[in-house]
Amino acid sequence: MAYWAFCILIFLHTVYGQTETEPPTTATTKSSTTASPPTSVTWEAETLNEGQAIQKALQYLLNHRQADWGWGNDTHNVMLTLQLANNTGKEIEQQGLEMQLSAKQMEIEVLLMMSKHHESPPPLGRLAAYTLALGALCKDPRSFHGRDLVAALLHREPPQDLEFAYATLAACSSAAHVRRRHIRRLLDIANAASDHSLDTISMVILALRCVVQDHRHRSLIHFVRRPMAGLARQQHPDGSFGTLTTTALAIQALEDSDSGPGAHQHWSLPAARKWLLERQAADGGWGDVSVTAAAVAALTPASLAAVRPPHCSDKLMDSRHEPLDNNGGDGILKLAYQSGQAINESEARNVSFTYTLWLGTNVTENFTLQMVAPRNVSFYRVMQMAAEQNPKFKFEASEWPNGHYVHTLAGHKEEPMGYHYWLLYRLPETPDPTSPPGNQLVAPVGVDDLLVEDGEHYLFWYKKL
Repeated sequence: MAYWAFCILIFLHTVYGQTETEPPTTATTKSSTTASPPTSVTWEAETLNEGQAIQKALQYLLNHRQADWGWGNDTHNVMLTLQLANNTGKEIEQQGLEMQLSAKQMEIEVLLMMSKHHESPPPLGRLAAYTLALGALCKDPRSFHGRDLVAALLHREPPQDLEFAYATLAACSSAAHVRRRHIRRLLDIANAASDHSLDTISMVILALRCVVQDHRHRSLIHFVRRPMAGLARQQHPDGSFGTLTTTALAIQALEDSDSGPGAHQHWSLPAARKWLLERQAADGGWGDVSVTAAAVAALTPASLAAVRPPHCSDKLMDSRHEPLDNNGGDGILKLAYQSGQAINESEARNVSFTYTLWLGTNVTENFTLQMVAPRNVSFYRVMQMAAEQNPKFKFEASEWPNGHYVHTLAGHKEEPMGYHYWLLYRLPETPDPTSPPGNQLVAPVGVDDLLVEDGEHYLFWYKKL
């Protein structure tokens, strides 16, 4: 949940500075709203003390609402945090007139930002933050008053890794298709975790966890384990991960590790939460509005990896499986029609890819097939198709309860005594014998669970380990 605060702190304070609307709210700002009592947010806590701390923090946020019903530069952050802390099964703006006014104020701020930047692109971090907040409130950012905020996010690929991961998380949370090259970049960052800040790695983990929810990318969960374990090991003896916002973001990235990728043996969630709670001020805040929102987001049960509430599914069109890469590359979905009937591309479209065999550690033999197969077909089925096309690709496999194990290809059987094995690689580029792939590119799942994707390259290599 730290996402949210992290976003605001990291992106607004260190990257963008001031926004186009009100001057930043400080910890001493007094509420200038009407005399009506502040709106309450329904919350149920696991423990009484933690629940009381969150209630005090939520009241702190409501008390610092300004005369226009917003929170200056932090309106979208606060609205996202309030929605994450809400467990009533509906949007917080349905809880009263004041919340409706706050939601409208946020929409006005989005429109002002887009209007001001109608010729030049808006700040990407701020655009991502608005996109996440709108999605949490069940408002479709792809159809926001005639503007597609997600398309604006996908149209640019920022050089900063933190900003890139943030934008990818926002697009994924809006049920948009995440392109393969974006996933590869996330994985590259995760594989070089020691070269990046804890904030960046936390945001990458959150983005990857969101991507993994797409059924076509379930196998990526194997690649999330290492950065999660690495991040978990960075916890300090006092329970923190450094600063308050970094700790809050790390909690969000790791908190589901007990049932997810599995980093729980390397860190303590109770210790991290205890460290946050010990730093809460008597007024319920953590110094200012943005940091308080970050802390609350880390303490609530909702997660940035799944910002969009389940009850939003009937309000937001799910285009997660639409192939944006084949719609002009601009992130804008284009509907195809034939004889007046809409075509279901996710069912009708085939995928093109290559399937290569290498024999020998030094690649003495090299065979490649250009193939086309139905979407979502398993690689085992692809192997059967390849064997029918070319005798070199004939194979033998053992059948186990968890699937098939391929032990013979092109007449070469594995030789465990000589440490010769067949390894299956999933590659972004055509395999090149002069630059063989590393073991980090070995397919994370077996041939039955690996689903082929458009533009991918698959290599079975017979080599000595």
